[in-house]
Amino acid sequence: MALKHPILAGNARIKQAAENSPPLAQGETGTGVSLLQAALLDLGYKLPTSLRKTGAPDGIFGSETHSVVMEFQRKESLAKKDGIAGRDTLERIDARLLAASPPKIPVPASVLPPSTSEYQIGSADPAIRHDAGAGPWNSRPKTALALVQRECVLEILPPRGVSAGILIGEDAARHMKYYLDGSGRPLIIDLESMVRNVPSARKRFLNEVSQAKTFVEALPAGTHAITSKRGEGGYNSKSESTNWFFAIGGYTSWGRGSAKITRGAPLREYELAFEYRFYDRYNWDAGKKVTIAGVVVSDEFMGEFHLQGLAQEFDCVGSIKRTFTWKQGQPIPAVQLQGPGGR
Repeated sequence: MALKHPILAGNARIKQAAENSPPLAQGETGTGVSLLQAALLDLGYKLPTSLRKTGAPDGIFGSETHSVVMEFQRKESLAKKDGIAGRDTLERIDARLLAASPPKIPVPASVLPPSTSEYQIGSADPAIRHDAGAGPWNSRPKTALALVQRECVLEILPPRGVSAGILIGEDAARHMKYYLDGSGRPLIIDLESMVRNVPSARKRFLNEVSQAKTFVEALPAGTHAITSKRGEGGYNSKSESTNWFFAIGGYTSWGRGSAKITRGAPLREYELAFEYRFYDRYNWDAGKKVTIAGVVVSDEFMGEFHLQGLAQEFDCVGSIKRTFTWKQGQPIPAVQLQGPGGR
């Protein structure tokens, strides 16, 4: 039987132990032992020696952990009561953890804005809604398993390591670390980079500029503030960019600006100070997961970090500003995007 708890099932050493190849036993150290200790703590067992140094599981399979595993095996009436965490013991721990987990709070389906975006006179941003996310922040008690897993994820993220930046991308690693830091404050993203590197995001940006141009050309001479009536949804797919798939995924964007129309001779002239605006709520969509340095980072426990107050969802915002000038019947000049690192 495969393990079902997302944290246990996502750890390579625990999965090996659950296949008895080899099991976890006295003398071993490492993350697998830390997760075993955390699971026993979450099930109500005491490990005072293992928590003595830092208050967190120390990852050392010593005599205390051996004794507690034997205690668990006796209470569960397992055939073997040898203090070794192999297939039967880990499958029973897995089942007990799942049984003790609080039921998931149902959340409504994401409400995406309409797929069309028309302009109107005005300067206010349209009303923007985000999906429900994991649920209420810090609404569940903290578990030792989640605490250990959070540390595992932090260990593989910059600046302590570079592997995550290489495997999922610089922006994805940056956003993940910001989520785990737990401030909940808005983050300004590198929107120039996203639009430059993701074909569908560039198309969405150019389409917004085109919509604004069409609206401006229908206005009378004078100066006018213009704004989108509604936001329009976009999505960075994994096939386009692993980095921006994990950094953002789905998002909403719109435009606004100030247009000046003059009666030139013989053609009208237009000047548009345009701002392309972006919004997303950073939360983990169902079905997202990535393996980094042997740690499976999935939406299941990433959302659980938020519910336990060990991370916090946050707003991602950004904008691109450009001024365009053109004459009646002419296209807008080609849009130039800043190079690497430009914001």
